[in-house]
Amino acid sequence: MRRAGVLRMADVFISYASEDRDRVRPLAEALLSRGFNVWWDRSLSAGQDYSQIIERELRAAKAVIVVWTQGSAASTFVRDEAGRARDEGRLVPVMLDRIEIPLGFGAFQAEDFTRWNGGANAPQIQLLEEVLKAKLSGRDVDGAAIERRRRRLGTRVRIVSVLTVLALIIGIAVGGKYLFDPPAPPPPDLRAELLRLLAEGQLTPEQAIQLAQILETGALGEQTAALQSPGAADGASPSAPSSEARAITVSDTEFDATARDTYREAFAALAAHPDAEVRLAVAQMTSDSTRQAAMQTLWAYAQAHPDDPLRDQIYLLCGSVGEANDLPLGQRALEAAANLEPRNTDTWRMLSRSYARTNRVTEAAATAQVSEAVEAQNAGQTAMAEQQLQEALPQLQSPELRAPVASELGQIAEQRGDFTAASARFSQAYASREQAARAAPESAAAQVLDADAQRLVSALDRSGRTQEACERLRQAQEAHDVAAPDQQLLERCQRTLRTQLRPRVELAPQIRAQRIQPAPAAPTP
Repeated sequence: MRRAGVLRMADVFISYASEDRDRVRPLAEALLSRGFNVWWDRSLSAGQDYSQIIERELRAAKAVIVVWTQGSAASTFVRDEAGRARDEGRLVPVMLDRIEIPLGFGAFQAEDFTRWNGGANAPQIQLLEEVLKAKLSGRDVDGAAIERRRRRLGTRVRIVSVLTVLALIIGIAVGGKYLFDPPAPPPPDLRAELLRLLAEGQLTPEQAIQLAQILETGALGEQTAALQSPGAADGASPSAPSSEARAITVSDTEFDATARDTYREAFAALAAHPDAEVRLAVAQMTSDSTRQAAMQTLWAYAQAHPDDPLRDQIYLLCGSVGEANDLPLGQRALEAAANLEPRNTDTWRMLSRSYARTNRVTEAAATAQVSEAVEAQNAGQTAMAEQQLQEALPQLQSPELRAPVASELGQIAEQRGDFTAASARFSQAYASREQAARAAPESAAAQVLDADAQRLVSALDRSGRTQEACERLRQAQEAHDVAAPDQQLLERCQRTLRTQLRPRVELAPQIRAQRIQPAPAAPTP
C-alpha cells in the first residue's frame, strides 16, 4: 500500500513512500495553507481505481514534489514518478532524510527539509514556494535568486539563535550582574568590548561578527558611515554625477537602500566563512582605520581562490562598502560580481551609480538599463529583457561587462530555439571574456570563461555546425583546458578531428546552477 489523496486535478502532486505518510502530511498541509492546490493520495476511497487516479493526477500536475527518504529511494513507484517528472521538467525534489539521491536524479538540487520544524512559515517552505511558483507559471527556476533567498532566510534563523548568545555574552562581560540587576548603560565603545571578548576567547569570530550585525551600533558591525559617501553624515551631498547622469541612472536614495541590503546579506554569508583570514577582514571592514586594508585582503583572497563558493559574496561586500565610501576597488569588485552572478539586479544597480559618480555617463545609463533587463528576465519577460540588453550592449566599453550581457542574450536566444543567434552571442561573450582574462588571468571573467566556451560549442552543434563546434572545442581545450559539455558531442568530435581531444566531460558550475530543467536534445548532425 502506498498513499492517499486530497484534491483532484491539482497543480502540485506529491510523490512519496507509503511508510512516510505521517511525515509527508505536514508538508501537504503547509502547502495547502499557503494557497497551493495539492494532491497526495491520502483519501482514495475504497473501490476507486488506484492506478488510474494516480496516473491522471500525475499527468495533470504542473509540479511534482518527490519526497526523498530512505523508503522512497528504494521505492519503484516513487522512482518511476520522479523519472517522468524529471523528463518533463516538472520535478521538484525535497529531502527529508540525508541519503544518497538515486542515480539519475543527483543533478537536481533537493531542498533540504531534514531540519524542518513542520511550520508553514519556515524558511524551507518559503524556498519551496518560490520554486513551485516558477513551475506553475511556466518559468525556469532562477537558481541564483533561490540561492540568494536561501542565504537571507538562513541568516534570519541564525540571528534568532545568536540573540540568546548575546544575552549570555553580556552576562559574561559583567560577571553575571545583568542576570539579577537592571543593566547599566552600555559602555561607550562596544567595538572595543567585543574585541576584548574575542581576544580573551569568550567569543568565537563567528559569534562576534553575527553579534555585531545584530547590534548595528558600532561593534564590528555596520557603521552608518560605512554605507555613506564622505560628507553625507553632516548633511553634505555625496560626490555628485552630472544632472544628465542622475536623470538616466540609479538615484542616490535607491543606491543607499540597495547597498545596505547587499552589505547585510554578504556580511551574514561571510560570517561563517571557514577561512579565519576572511572572517577577520570582514570584521575589519567596519572600521574607518582598517576598512581599505581589509578590502585589499578580501580582494586578494578572492583572486587567489577562484573555486570558493562565496567568492561572489566577497566581491559584493567589497563592492557595496567600497562604492559607498568612494574607494576605487569598489567598482572593480562590482564588475567582478557582475561576471559571477549576472542575474543579480542589485549588482548592476550599484554599478550604474558607480559609473555616474566617476563620470562614465554612457556606461552608467547602460548598466541601469541592464538592471531593468535582468529584472524583466527574472520575471519571465524575456522579450522585454532581450530588447533592453541589445540596446545596452553597444554602450558598454569594458569587455568584463560586455561578456555577461552577451552571454545572457545568447541564453535567451537558446531558450527560444534560435541556436544560430545563440552561437553568435556566445562567440561574442567568449571573445570578450578572453580579452578580459588576458588582461587579468585571476579575474572573475577568467573564471566564467569555460562556461561561455561550453555554451558556444553546444549552440554551434545544435545549429548544425558540428565541425565548427568541434574545432572551437579543440581551441578552447588547448587555450584554457575547457571540458567538453556533452559525451556524445565529444565522441563525434573525436571521430571528426584528427587532433585527439581531452576526454573530459564536465559542465561549468555556472551552467550546472542553471540546469534546473533538462535542456533540449541536440540535433543529429
